[in-house]
Amino acid sequence: MNAAAKELPVSYDLSKPQEDREPYVGSVLFFKHVIFTVTLLLILIPTTLSIYLFAQVRSLNRQLDTAGSQLAAMQEQLPSTAPEGGEPTPAEPEPPAAEVPAYTELYPELYADDSLRGTVDVDNAVYLTFDDGPSARTDEILEILDKYGVKATFFVVGANEEGDLERMQKIVAAGHTLAIHSYSHDYKKIYASVEAYLEDFNQMFCQIYEATGVKPQIFRFPGGSVNSYNVGIHQQLIAEMTRRGFVYFDWNVANGDAVFSKIQPSSTLTANALKGVGTARRAIILMHDSSAKTTTVEALPAIIEGYLEAGYSFAALTPSTRSVTFSYLD
Repeated sequence: MNAAAKELPVSYDLSKPQEDREPYVGSVLFFKHVIFTVTLLLILIPTTLSIYLFAQVRSLNRQLDTAGSQLAAMQEQLPSTAPEGGEPTPAEPEPPAAEVPAYTELYPELYADDSLRGTVDVDNAVYLTFDDGPSARTDEILEILDKYGVKATFFVVGANEEGDLERMQKIVAAGHTLAIHSYSHDYKKIYASVEAYLEDFNQMFCQIYEATGVKPQIFRFPGGSVNSYNVGIHQQLIAEMTRRGFVYFDWNVANGDAVFSKIQPSSTLTANALKGVGTARRAIILMHDSSAKTTTVEALPAIIEGYLEAGYSFAALTPSTRSVTFSYLD
């Protein structure tokens, strides 16, 4: 055999015995077949997918065309909204808005400016508040507050003693906040309805304004914003007073001078009031300055000193003070 014959590629002669043939796997022909097969698959798979997707798109288009035809047929079957003259019929009137309670129209002058409501929130602040005055106790409390240079808030009731109107004037002149509690303080009467509450509130508002020239902007519900007397209407009351711009305050500390009918010793009242030290970031303390609350007056200096020593500052409540309120009852 010559040199040219030796360089010819190896072929597989099937006439030779199997043991004389070169192995197929791993041969040049094997790799040619692999390459051809892979190439063929790379062509066939995308082509097959394209054909399938094209068929699906055409099917969806036919379904859309059919649905469009059916919708058009249904619209043609609907009765026309226009009369024979061709003019469209008027649109159906909108349902009436929710009925506004009649009490919102009462006392049109009974409104306050709430543009700064709750914008002030001071840490370690204490607000001394006194309910049910004024009385002779109020005079004594004003002297103590003046001695310590402390401002407070007085939620007053209707004047029922000689000199009460003058006491309201003294509260304002000393730089304290004069606020509304109730004119009659008759729970059953004022919580009989929203209208009854507004009537009582307006009486107290007018009395304060006539006596002092001040239009009070803050108030405290007798018994707090949620109590056993107003449980049926407390949400309406709060919503209406808030709508009118007034700001109400409950409390988070109490000296306990109204918990029992018996007058409590001043030491007990002091201990109760100082429970806010270290526990209340800002303490709104409930106390009372009605005529019988002599031990409230006696306890006041120790209460003031206790909070001063703990690093608290004192202030009177204003509409801008962030309020402390009780939670709604569902």
